[in-house]
Amino acid sequence: MKKIIFLIISVLICSLALSGKDGTEPFETNAITENIEVLYASNFYKFQAEVNSLVKLTSNSNSSSELKAIKTQVEKTRLVYKKIEFIFDYYQTFYNGTYINGAPLPKVSEYYEEGKIIEPSGLQALDEAVNEEASIENIEYIKKLATELKAHVDYASEIHLPIRIKSSQVIECMRSGMVRIFTLGVTGFDTPGSVNALKESYVSLQSMETAFLYFEEDIQPKAKSKFRSIKKHFKKGKKILSDNVSFNDFDRMTFLKEVINPLYAELLAFQNLNKITLEPYKKHAQNYKAVNLFQSDFLDTKFYSELVYLPLDNPKTIQLGALLFKDTKLSNGNIMSCVSCHDPNKGFTDGLPKSLANKKGFYTSRNSPTVINSGYASRYFWDLRSYDLERQVGHVIDNDLEFNTTFKAIVKKLKTNPNYLKLFKDAYGGIDKQDINERSISNAIAAYVNSLKSFDSPFDKYVRNESNDYPKDALRGFNLFMGKAACGTCHFAPMFNGTVPPFYLETESEVLGVTQGFDTINPKLDTDMGRYANGLDIDKQPYFRNSFKTVSVRNIALTAPYMHNGSFNTLEEVLEFYNLGGGAGMGLEVENQTLSDAPLDLTTQEIKDIIAFMESLTDTSSFKTDLDY
Repeated sequence: MKKIIFLIISVLICSLALSGKDGTEPFETNAITENIEVLYASNFYKFQAEVNSLVKLTSNSNSSSELKAIKTQVEKTRLVYKKIEFIFDYYQTFYNGTYINGAPLPKVSEYYEEGKIIEPSGLQALDEAVNEEASIENIEYIKKLATELKAHVDYASEIHLPIRIKSSQVIECMRSGMVRIFTLGVTGFDTPGSVNALKESYVSLQSMETAFLYFEEDIQPKAKSKFRSIKKHFKKGKKILSDNVSFNDFDRMTFLKEVINPLYAELLAFQNLNKITLEPYKKHAQNYKAVNLFQSDFLDTKFYSELVYLPLDNPKTIQLGALLFKDTKLSNGNIMSCVSCHDPNKGFTDGLPKSLANKKGFYTSRNSPTVINSGYASRYFWDLRSYDLERQVGHVIDNDLEFNTTFKAIVKKLKTNPNYLKLFKDAYGGIDKQDINERSISNAIAAYVNSLKSFDSPFDKYVRNESNDYPKDALRGFNLFMGKAACGTCHFAPMFNGTVPPFYLETESEVLGVTQGFDTINPKLDTDMGRYANGLDIDKQPYFRNSFKTVSVRNIALTAPYMHNGSFNTLEEVLEFYNLGGGAGMGLEVENQTLSDAPLDLTTQEIKDIIAFMESLTDTSSFKTDLDY
């Protein structure tokens, strides 16, 4: 259903929002937004002109010797794009991510021509292609990418301009732009070939600064000091990004604490002080009123659970769900509960490579992941087969290796318990003929799982300026995680999972080439097909073979062993696997591996530092005694 909603939204975007033109209602405007609209249109046309120049250059290129000139033009084109990205991506997220600046991987379109396979296209694909080994074949591929990009940009130009923007939306564009710079910019995600991350991030920040300065034309007296403070933070951010420092040496922690988080908070404060109404255009998972990227409510799980039986933040359903979570009556033979595989004392995992099944001597097919912070995703299970937390419960109920029962049988058991009768009536009375039913059971468990949130780790407190005590090795590890080691290009901040910023609409999976056990001498590829075999027709694509959900590394110190098959016993083994370039880097034939097979060249100390950072993400303070152990 979530996918259907997004499809409807995307159609509306194409027909109305993409055009940016007036609808039937009057659109209030002012000199500030008019100036920003004019600037935006001018930069968009400059971007279009650079794309045209790129096409002309590639069409006249017939040898690999001309790749250098093409590479220069791609860089120039991308830099001009960065001037419009914070607005264009806000209004045209799906179109942008599919055709203009999507990751250089094939994807199944869930929003345009649903089910259609879309080959890599756009600026990221070009960035990667022009930085690969020169060849005639590569030149032809670059020509194709450039031609397709021109068609998509020309289409956007025709129906997207002129754009109409409200003041509140400009500020939200900038705040989301801050998230984008930190999560996709300085991490190198957006520049997979050139690693031109700092230069591009500078242009992005400068473009947002230019737009913000137009607000000086009409400032409320109370907002003037905040305006000056924001100007200083923009200036500081540009200085940090323009300092002569390499990508690997860039201090992302300082940039986060002294530029990104302050700007994210102060832009909202300025909006309030300047009496600009809170009326965001875009529906997304960011909580518009949050003031820090690592604040506990920065993302709102309600976004991922819109179609549930009852909202998942109901205290009564959460309490009921906690009881159900530990009740063995939910399983066939009364021998298993959710706690059997998700033990609070083990970070809501079970400490086993693969979980014990309800049949003696049998194990489930995969490792039990933590359910802490699991509500911050649009897809669930290792193979992404479920679209919400409620339906996830059903997969466990009828799995013959897990609960191996039916909701009908569970309802019958629960109705014999007077306490459950009362609790279900209090929580769900009057919604259906029967208070205890499949939806109410699923909703209660989902509500409890959704309540398991962890945002008070030593790392979180440090980046929120609630503590000055943070280990130096962990600080170095954070900078490595978000930079040289490229962990942050798949485990996106702030959840450090695969839900994609800056709007956190979709959850990704990756092909890593995970092995059967950790054997670097004679490695064998794990045979689990993952997402490819999840039963959903849309995911039965060759590039989803051996593809698994990117889970959070929060509380990872508590959840060994690791990977979908529990093959790696320690974090040292996990980091060494990545350091070698995954399965392909270890010499295996891994079809469509999304992890680079190039060695990361991490030193022993760097690996220790990254582990120190991940260990600093540990926090179980809010639910240690939830289940009365």
